[in-house]
Amino acid sequence: MDNQIKYEGTLDLGGFTLPCYVLEDGTRVLSGRGMQEALKMVDVEDGKQTAGTRLTRYLDQKSLKPFIFKDKPMDHFSPMVCYMGEKKINGYEATILIDICDGFLEARKHIQLSPRQSIIADQCEILVRSFAKVGLIALI
Repeated sequence: MDNQIKYEGTLDLGGFTLPCYVLEDGTRVLSGRGMQEALKMVDVEDGKQTAGTRLTRYLDQKSLKPFIFKDKPMDHFSPMVCYMGEKKINGYEATILIDICDGFLEARKHIQLSPRQSIIADQCEILVRSFAKVGLIALI
């Protein structure tokens, strides 16, 4: 099987953790469900979280497409299937989270976002600032 996971861990983002993986070829991958939770795309309905394909639905919104896909091909945001032994995990190459955040933040500058999109954009700002802090520490 391709895309075998060599390492499993979590990324601590101040208040929540994001499952992450390193594939045998060195590719860094974030859990699809974890990305949806990090972006506050998961609703709580009747005390039960539902995620499904929310990420894909948000990326496909007509108002966001010019900002999300600005210089990216359509398949850039496609999930990848990874395997931990026989267990199948849907994930995304890690830098896609930054690309999504950049798109939402750019959209926020240029269009009126829906209330739900605004919540996600605010979360994107928090994530990008967290990544910047971690990046600075890693560089030093």
